[in-house]
Amino acid sequence: MGGEVGAEERKGKQILELLKDPLSMILVQVLTTGMFLLSKAVLNKGHSVFAILTYRCIVGALFVLPFALYIERGKWKELNWMVVFWIFLNALMGITGAMGFYYYGLCDTNATYAASFLNLVPVLTFLFAVVVRLERLGFDSRGGRIKILGTILCVGGAMVISMYNGATIHITSPKWETNTVKKGFDASSNHKVRGTLFLIASCLCFSTWVIVQAKLLQRYPFKYCATMYTCVAASLQSAVLGLILNASRSKWILRWNLELLLVVYSGALNTGAVFCLISWVVPRKGPSYATMFNALSLILTTILEAVFMTGDFTVGSLIGITMIIGGLYAYLWGRGHQLPSKQIRDEESIIEVSTSQRVEEDVYCSQEIENLSVQYQNPR
Repeated sequence: MGGEVGAEERKGKQILELLKDPLSMILVQVLTTGMFLLSKAVLNKGHSVFAILTYRCIVGALFVLPFALYIERGKWKELNWMVVFWIFLNALMGITGAMGFYYYGLCDTNATYAASFLNLVPVLTFLFAVVVRLERLGFDSRGGRIKILGTILCVGGAMVISMYNGATIHITSPKWETNTVKKGFDASSNHKVRGTLFLIASCLCFSTWVIVQAKLLQRYPFKYCATMYTCVAASLQSAVLGLILNASRSKWILRWNLELLLVVYSGALNTGAVFCLISWVVPRKGPSYATMFNALSLILTTILEAVFMTGDFTVGSLIGITMIIGGLYAYLWGRGHQLPSKQIRDEESIIEVSTSQRVEEDVYCSQEIENLSVQYQNPR
């Protein structure tokens, strides 16, 4: 009897061990979905983008501070002016620039549209790495060709979402309506082109952030301290930019409404909890594992936004999202078959072995602070 109970307990522990990694990544995507939708709801009310970023970074820094003090106590002594420079640049590209452009793009589009662009970050990072010769195309291998095909699919999917709408499918009262305009889209903004340019700029900032963060962690390989300092630097940058753009006191007062909820939610959960979950899973499974779950946040955002916010979505968005998801997985599959298995686990998405294994894993962990993603996704 006792043996049977012990066997059941061991079996239960084995199942839990198998499930905790995927469940952690699913939770990351659920939290990311909440950030997408909540951000859109707040920005629709005309709140200041940089005021939100400033407070969000402060909350994020406070959340990571205990980890920095407990796990990496005394590491502040290793700061120098070169490290401070990379921290400043890391904050500028990864938070102030990437999230600032993302929020402005979200103002002019919708949550699904913006979320789809964050899934392009790994592919744009690959293209950027090819341009600066950090990575090769790999036409001579099957994996390289599949990776290029995935890249083309992702870029094509983004173009379909941007340029084609097609028939509208209403969720609240299912029926087809042939038109070329998204109702929920026009209700929020008439500046789709401007929003698209902002989102592309955000993706480019995220892609550059990976390289900048690799340089930072080469010189200062303490992920919690680096994250906390980056949040502090980003809060100062956002405050300065926000005051230059709009110094109105009303824009900087936090009230007991969705804006305060967004600041706490994104700072504590998206910056803090997501960072901790990914920093725990990535060393065990590798960066590509976390990236595989990025599509979930896009699917959830599409469904929930259609049901609770716009009430409809278009055939064009469905085609584009399908192409982006398919292209992303093709890219990951190609990359997985192009590189040796050990190199896959140790390597960051764009950087061929140029730093140690710990640094490369930490780069990906910190990269998810503001995401997406992988989203980088994370986005991140």
